[in-house]
Amino acid sequence: MSDDRHSLLSPFLTDARKARFAEVLAQRTHWVTAVTEDLFDPHNISAVLRSCDGFGIQSAHIIEVNNPYRLSPGVSKGAAKWLDIERHTCTTHALRDLKSRGYAICCTTPHTNDTTPEALPLDQPVALVFGSEGPGITEAARAEADHFVRIPMYGFTESFNISVAAALTLQTVTRRVRQSADLDWRIPESEHPRILGDWAARTVKDAPGLLDRLRRGERPDSIR
Repeated sequence: MSDDRHSLLSPFLTDARKARFAEVLAQRTHWVTAVTEDLFDPHNISAVLRSCDGFGIQSAHIIEVNNPYRLSPGVSKGAAKWLDIERHTCTTHALRDLKSRGYAICCTTPHTNDTTPEALPLDQPVALVFGSEGPGITEAARAEADHFVRIPMYGFTESFNISVAAALTLQTVTRRVRQSADLDWRIPESEHPRILGDWAARTVKDAPGLLDRLRRGERPDSIR
């Protein structure tokens, strides 16, 4: 069944909003995704999601083993509503599922000198895994890793705060993806209706009720 939400809700969107949707979607990518593993501070997870949106990453994966997914609205600034967020309760299952979709699992850690955001191979989509505050990535994540990514440090501290580390890593990797002439990194047009439908449904007031009435044949101008 085709996704008709955007076309039905289009009369309730301003021209500026529709143009903005098109502009942002043209820069969205699935080639990079972010995975947070059991973060407990809602400020940090909110900052990671905000970075995903800011750098044009459409999907994010949240692993909740001991700590439930919570947002800090003042930090996220509504970023979560523009993303495809998948929630998981098991690290192993989550990462193996991403592998089955063609992603290389890239665990970020200051303790393994494997590669850096500047040198990480990008010949296949990458899932960047950010571990919990303090302990970092778990042994379950390590067991599934294809690469370990380390941000070079030149001071006395061994690592950045998780939200800073995520922003630095995502910015570098997405910049490299966009600069590569060999990668088909943009989201396929076949996915556009679903994403535009999601965005419209999260923007228009009482979208579910409007869609129900429009599908029953009511005219948009009679609903306004």
